[in-house]
Amino acid sequence: MKIGPKNGGFTVVTQSGERLEARAVVVATGATPQRIDAPGERRLVGRGLSYSAVSHAQLFIEKDAALFGCGGRALRAAAELARVAKRVHLLLPDQDEMRSPLGFKLRASPNLIVYRDVELCEIRGEQFVESVVVKSQGVTQEIAVDGLFIELGLTPNSQPVADLGVTESQGRIVIDCKCATSYPGLFAAGDVTDSFIEQVLICVGEGAKAALNAYDYLLSQ
Repeated sequence: MKIGPKNGGFTVVTQSGERLEARAVVVATGATPQRIDAPGERRLVGRGLSYSAVSHAQLFIEKDAALFGCGGRALRAAAELARVAKRVHLLLPDQDEMRSPLGFKLRASPNLIVYRDVELCEIRGEQFVESVVVKSQGVTQEIAVDGLFIELGLTPNSQPVADLGVTESQGRIVIDCKCATSYPGLFAAGDVTDSFIEQVLICVGEGAKAALNAYDYLLSQ
C-alpha cells in the first residue's frame, strides 16, 4: 500500500494494485507487535498468548502468567498483571531492567518472580498456553503458566506515508488534537499515531474524530 500526493489530493495504491484518488485520507493502519518467532508463538496467539497486558491482563485474574519483555513497557505491563494475577513470572532478557524506580517497586510484589538474562526458547500447549521454556546462564527450565505476554513494543504500520514527512523517529504518525497531520488533507487515528493507547474503544473514537475532521476539511475546500 502506498499513499502519495496528486493534484492537491492523494493517490492511494492498494496491496492489490488498485489506484484510488481522494482529496482527503484517514490512515488507520494500526501497529504490529514485535515477535520473537519462538516455537509455538504463532500457533498460540489468542490462545493464552497476548502482546498487550493493557488490553488483556483482566483475563488472568487469579491465574499464573508469564511476561517476556524489556524496558519500561514490560515493567508497566508487569505492574498491571501483578494487581490481578495469582503469580507473575517476569522474564527479562536484560539484567538491568529492574534498576528503575518502577523496577524497585515491583521487587516488593509478593506474587512476582523475576528471572534475569532470559532467553524465551519455546511456548508449549495444545489448545492454550500451558508452559514456557526459558534459558538463563546456560540453564534451561520449563515454567507452568496459564498464559504469556510478550511486551517488546509495537511497530507502527506507517510505511504507506513514509515519504510524506509526517512521522517521528519511531515511525509513528504525528497528529494534533483533530487527528490531522502536518500534511493538508491527511489524517490518522489509532495505534499508528504518536498518541496510541492500545485500547479498541479509544481507537474507534479517534477514528470517528478523524473522519469528522476530514469531512470538515473537505467542506472547506
